[in-house]
Amino acid sequence: MSDAVSPIQILRMSGDTAVGTPRIVFGLFDGPDAVADAQSVALSVVEVGNAEAEPVWQGPAKNYSDYEVPYWVAYPTIPSPGFWGVTAEVALADGRTVSSQFTLEVNAESESVTIGEPAPLSENRTLATEPDISKLNSGNDPDPAFYQLTVADAVASGKATVVGFITPGLCETRWCAPVLNSVATVRNEVGDAANFIHIEVYEDFQALTYVPEMAEWGLQSEPYIFVLDGDGQVTASLPGPVSPRELTQALNQVLP
Repeated sequence: MSDAVSPIQILRMSGDTAVGTPRIVFGLFDGPDAVADAQSVALSVVEVGNAEAEPVWQGPAKNYSDYEVPYWVAYPTIPSPGFWGVTAEVALADGRTVSSQFTLEVNAESESVTIGEPAPLSENRTLATEPDISKLNSGNDPDPAFYQLTVADAVASGKATVVGFITPGLCETRWCAPVLNSVATVRNEVGDAANFIHIEVYEDFQALTYVPEMAEWGLQSEPYIFVLDGDGQVTASLPGPVSPRELTQALNQVLP
């Protein structure tokens, strides 16, 4: 049985939700504190405004605790655009099960490049075209290894590629700033088996104007990670927080 009043609040950590099986990312919070010891989360999705509707999807969410803010991911099946209500049954470490709700606004199509589509052959800035690395990364101590290739170069290499649209120094939340750290961790593990590219979201850190690749990839927000296979097709689209373990799982699908 669930408690009548849940102490748990659910915070969505990604947007751009479209019909199909979108990646839904959320965190569990008790007031300002992240709930790190929840044992499981089961979701049920129903159409908003239809009190007698049966759930269109029910299933578990998966926990990723190897990140600064623990988060949960589910891939519910959403049959049509509109507003959908989600009930989460959260099993806590003390043995209680509590219920919490949130709403999904689902679009007919994703705004961004989607799984199965060819990646845009972007000619993003590299150290060859912009030698001042401080203009390629808004954070501290940027790693030159992320700025060696354009996306076009990476696709031409025939290797799997990870492309991250991230602004590490200007991100305003705890769940987006560490994404580049996740990418670096995975790059250190796989070495030269894949290409790794960071595209800084902003072209101008004062005016906060987006780089042209944001529009080219259909992005309205960050962080956003894409995994490409050796032919340059998108095989994973990961908006919001991404832990090393989740990125490794996505990349392993396309590594030799």
